[in-house]
Amino acid sequence: MLHIIHFMSLISFCFALSIDNINKPIMLFNELYSDKEWELLDSDNDLSVYTKSINNKNLKAVMVKQEFALPKDILQDVIMDIGNYKKFLRNSESFVSIEIKKTDTFTDGYQFIPIDIPFFDNREYIFRMLPSGYRKEDNTSIIHWFLLDKDVALLDNDGNSATYIDYGAGLWIAEKKAQDKTLFSYRIYMDPGGSLPDFLIDMINKTSVINIFKDAISEAQKRHSKSH
Repeated sequence: MLHIIHFMSLISFCFALSIDNINKPIMLFNELYSDKEWELLDSDNDLSVYTKSINNKNLKAVMVKQEFALPKDILQDVIMDIGNYKKFLRNSESFVSIEIKKTDTFTDGYQFIPIDIPFFDNREYIFRMLPSGYRKEDNTSIIHWFLLDKDVALLDNDGNSATYIDYGAGLWIAEKKAQDKTLFSYRIYMDPGGSLPDFLIDMINKTSVINIFKDAISEAQKRHSKSH
């Protein structure tokens, strides 16, 4: 806990970076957004899991999708609530999620992911999340996020020992269906770097995306029920 408090105390003056004009990984977003070339990996209780090869990348993107009778703005609020992820994400005892910057158009966050595998480093990253489509033509995404370059001044003082991840992006998409239902999907590509074998990374990514999707939907459903 001490290293988290110390890290928070640094944010106000260490994160004064000129990162407002950051280029989005548009090519990666285009691949994630396109419904082409996704291969069905598993389907259970109306939840479907797909993978997709990304150009010139060894790892695969992952997509999870399922229909719910749920207002998309409630799920959007849950996902943008970066500072409270630990309250509803499973297995988050050592996981750290901190909101470090918020504007009218985006929120920047820091996350620390413990890797419980001997001889492999933990992971950490800074990301930017926006409650909108990733471009003007994208009218179905309710969230898009992408990783930012490493802020050495900030992370060298956070007290965590971890490998920094600097390439990845994700989309939360909501497509209106019949009978007040919406088809929600979460699509993500992330290269955690380091020396983990590709098959293990793909397995970890699949499990992680499924859990995040289920936990975010569950939290949104709880908030929706309380509002009625």
